Formats: sequence, C-alpha cells, structure tokens
Amino acid sequence: MTEKATMQALARLVPEGSRVLDLGCGDGSMLDYLQRERGCSGYGIEIADANVLACVRRGVNVIQLNLDEGLAMFG
Repeated sequence: MTEKATMQALARLVPEGSRVLDLGCGDGSMLDYLQRERGCSGYGIEIADANVLACVRRGVNVIQLNLDEGLAMFG
C-alpha cells in the first residue's frame, strides 16, 4: 500500500471536522491531509527538531514534546 493509500484509508476512519491529537506526528503529513481532505483541526506532538520544522512549514500545529515524559499538559 502506498503512503497516499494508507493516508486515505486512515482518513476514512476519522469523522469530518474532528479534532485530532497526532502523537509522534513525524513531518505532519497525516495532519496536513486530514486538515485538507476532512476539515479536521488539531495538533501534532513530535520530538525531532527536523520534523517539528517540517510541520511548521506545512502549516500544521505542532508541540515539541517527549512523549516519554507524559501528556500532563493536556489535562
């Protein structure tokens, strides 16, 4: 399955207009796809500097955070 086909299959599982928290979002490509194709909003969580910058370039909301330290900031 190609990356695009994988994103399409995952996107079908997400209701239109959903709020999404993408843990370990990488370069933000999935969130970007969900925003454009499903009208979703949300945030990505990523630790790697290069991926955080890629998210910013895509216009994806991203928080640089080590998931091993927990998600207490989300309540």
